Amino acid sequence: MNALYTHALRQSTSLQSDLAALELAYTSQTQHAQIAQLTGQITASFAALDRTIDDYDHMARREIVEVKRDKALARVTRFREDYSALRKQYDQVKAVGSAAKANLDRSSLLPSTSASTSSSYSPNPTTSSTAQTSSLSSSLGAPAQRLNRQPSLVPESPFSINMAPSPSSDGSGRWTTNNPPGYDLRTNRALDEHDRFGGINSSLDGFLAQGQAVMGNLANQRDLLKGTQRRLLSAANTLGLSRETITFIERRTKADYYILLGGGAFTLVCFYFILKYFG
Repeated sequence: MNALYTHALRQSTSLQSDLAALELAYTSQTQHAQIAQLTGQITASFAALDRTIDDYDHMARREIVEVKRDKALARVTRFREDYSALRKQYDQVKAVGSAAKANLDRSSLLPSTSASTSSSYSPNPTTSSTAQTSSLSSSLGAPAQRLNRQPSLVPESPFSINMAPSPSSDGSGRWTTNNPPGYDLRTNRALDEHDRFGGINSSLDGFLAQGQAVMGNLANQRDLLKGTQRRLLSAANTLGLSRETITFIERRTKADYYILLGGGAFTLVCFYFILKYFG
């Protein structure tokens, strides 16, 4: 039981150091692979510590001495409190780190998209004046034809931009609040796609962490089965030795019985001859 207590203390200390390393990895903008590795390692350590606490609790309840049992149960309670505190700290570190990483990715994505859109859609005075002149002439010359003619630009890509202005109330064809510029929609779609990929990466990290936890459980179960096998073999050897001892005692008992019968018969014969010759 003392070995389990020492093992649980080591696991708790290792978990604290891993949590500190994970927090440092989030703050120092470490690579995503290293963060995923630390997350999986921490998840496996939590599962191992939980199993160790359960084993220590089971052994503490089987303790015969009341003082030792109470002391061990108090240690189990303290271990469970430490486990809950470490779990809460892990959730906080992961939530804060994920939010910081998402904000950093969003801030790094916004300047590039705004720069590309500003360079792609720089205003041209000549073309704008020509477009205004043609729109005014068409509105004055053929109003019915202007009303029947609608823009037929269909975007073939989710990131394509419809540059045809919607007719406003004054007929000038300028942008209104109901028809914002296309680059805003493009930026929002890029950010949504980036957030969606971030969620997929988080889900994959969770699956990898669960796989590592399952591997750790299988390894611990393998060690437990090996220990059980060794104990069964030792018990079988002990039972075999006991059986051999019992068989040897039974043989010696039979031999002693025959010796007793022979000695009794010899004593009776001696008494007969003593009484015959000296009586």
